[in-house]
Amino acid sequence: MRLLLAGDTHGNLGHVRRILRAAADRGIEDVFQLGDFGYWEHEQSGVRFLDSVHRAARDHGVTVHFLDGNHDKSGLIHRRYGDRPDDEGFLRVRGRIRYAPRGHAWTWDGVRFLAFGGARSVDKDERLKEEARRHQKAARKEGHRLAAGRPPAEVPDYAGTLWFPEEEATDDDVRGVIAAVTAASGGTDVLLTHDKPRATRPGTNRKDLDICLPNQERVQRLVDELHPRLVAHGHLHHRYTATLTRPRATTRVEGLAADPGVSWGLPGYKVSDSWLELDTVTL
Repeated sequence: MRLLLAGDTHGNLGHVRRILRAAADRGIEDVFQLGDFGYWEHEQSGVRFLDSVHRAARDHGVTVHFLDGNHDKSGLIHRRYGDRPDDEGFLRVRGRIRYAPRGHAWTWDGVRFLAFGGARSVDKDERLKEEARRHQKAARKEGHRLAAGRPPAEVPDYAGTLWFPEEEATDDDVRGVIAAVTAASGGTDVLLTHDKPRATRPGTNRKDLDICLPNQERVQRLVDELHPRLVAHGHLHHRYTATLTRPRATTRVEGLAADPGVSWGLPGYKVSDSWLELDTVTL
């Protein structure tokens, strides 16, 4: 089985279409996007994005899978689709779009996969301030309406529209995943994440902040306990390859770049660095 792994897309429809064309040109029918996909179905623009991706994926004969990044409203996915997983345990957001919940494990072509989304937003405070600013603006507008003698209207709250409390994994998440995967299969072959393992040195200091380290440690614990042969992640918007050597296993780590909208200014950026072909036969 051949997959095209893809880094952050941030709701950039043009870039997603570019990824789908790259998959179709290679005869690949499955794309797996590694978080910060652009799941914002609480906004009309997000609904339009999902509908457009579904249509483009259908036209190219490709299915898009994604896990949650820190900028995907994953709690809404569970509320809307969590009661009807498909036969492989994915949540089908659209006919050609499937979401892999945090800790979801499955097997393709005899290869054990595990998805573990989530990360800490370095711009959390700015996003919270913007939510508050939008609420204040709406409240002022409503005040003007009332002063003009118009009937009262609800003032939008905006909380949870730009920053999502479920963005980061927890220690309990990690313990539960390790226990479940160990009991079911003993480990995993491919770990797909949004955040990077703590031990990697990607050659960039992007998001190398104290507030980011706890989630990186959680990913690292999955690597140490479950011994994957490959880890692939996004989040840093930076392409690199690293090797983690431990007494019981060696793990290759592939960090993928992001869409051009956030990456053009990064040194050495190439659009093709935002995807990677994976062949399960040669893994």
